[in-house]
Amino acid sequence: MNSRLNNIIQAQKAERDFFLSKETIERDQSRTLKRHLDSDMVKVITGPRRAGKSVLTFQVLKGLSFAYLNLEDNSLPYPIEGDDLFEAVSKVYGAADFYFFDEIQSLDKWEKWINKLHRRGKNIIITGSNSKLLSKELATSLTGRFLQTELFPFSFREFVKIPQYLRTPVTSDMSRLDQIFFEKYLEQGGFPEINLSKTDPRDYLKTLLDSIVLNDIINRYKIRSSNQVRSLMMLLINSVAARFSARSLERALEGALSIATIQKFLRYFNEAYIFEDLQRYFHKTRERLKADRKLYTVDNGFITFAGSAATSNKAKLLENLAFMELRRRGLRAGIELFYYVTTNGYEVDFIVRNDGKTSAMYQVSLSLDSQKTLERELRSLAQAAEELRCKNLTILVGEGHSQTLAFNKHQIEVTPLREWCLENLS
Repeated sequence: MNSRLNNIIQAQKAERDFFLSKETIERDQSRTLKRHLDSDMVKVITGPRRAGKSVLTFQVLKGLSFAYLNLEDNSLPYPIEGDDLFEAVSKVYGAADFYFFDEIQSLDKWEKWINKLHRRGKNIIITGSNSKLLSKELATSLTGRFLQTELFPFSFREFVKIPQYLRTPVTSDMSRLDQIFFEKYLEQGGFPEINLSKTDPRDYLKTLLDSIVLNDIINRYKIRSSNQVRSLMMLLINSVAARFSARSLERALEGALSIATIQKFLRYFNEAYIFEDLQRYFHKTRERLKADRKLYTVDNGFITFAGSAATSNKAKLLENLAFMELRRRGLRAGIELFYYVTTNGYEVDFIVRNDGKTSAMYQVSLSLDSQKTLERELRSLAQAAEELRCKNLTILVGEGHSQTLAFNKHQIEVTPLREWCLENLS
């Protein structure tokens, strides 16, 4: 088996060298990850499949001495011991300064093996596509001795660095170009392979979803009825940016799944980075857990190409994009990020909580051209601001221009969503 392992890792080394030779789009997280390289903690990169975790790691390690092992390689002779893998890696690469283990969750008892290597002083980077599995096992085995980075599909900041969209040289038509690019990004989403090639987004995203559901949910949790999982998934894709409860989903599925099963599947979808739910903010945690939640998906392309809505999705695409941008900025749903409903029943899409205070509020709107829409959005933010004592109020619009509006003694910033997404563009 040793000879076979060596051959497999040699082939992976050739793949590594091929990727290192290619030009890639620098990711927002690359600078932070580079700063972490000197830390003796295990570097962990989590995120959905095909979001670019491997490429990000190659970017950060380029020019350095590192060994690479893709644990999701179908040719690896599982079951296999971690020590046998490391022995083979060492024979191929010799002594390396860094060890990069890709899709680590594919290896049984990986956390004990990583902990052993860490104790031996190895500088380790691992990636994985299951958020809760990694977090739970890392917390148990490494007890705080790791640094975690979440990577999602391209942000709009990264999208406009793609050669065909590159915003240089700057011209007087930049605003119009940005809007054209933004509309494409809004609908198509940010998965790298779609945007860097001529891959058909509809076929690609449907295949990707099927792969995630099959490998990360149905096979991993040994679910017998795959149709039930897929039925719930399609219902959820068409329910993005809407409030839901397990009971409302049970009714929509006409009792095909029990509430307990729906809750279990929702957890699996969350762990696999397909969907994420947002709690309604209450001062008491118990009330948050009982209230309806709002649903979002990791990439707008899933809404456009995997959903079945008969009408325009633009409003929900804008809101979903705003949610994912807040997540990219490090805000965690249910910890710093919530939605809010005022005592009069007005909803605010997103509020940010830090140190026991509400530090920011965001409302997402397609347009403020309608006086009725404008008054509703202003009233919602102003009332929420009074109840939660917040002064940082923003309306993110799909169409319109930046301006500051005064309403009931509150200053409310109106910002085009595309401009807000481009903040801190490098």
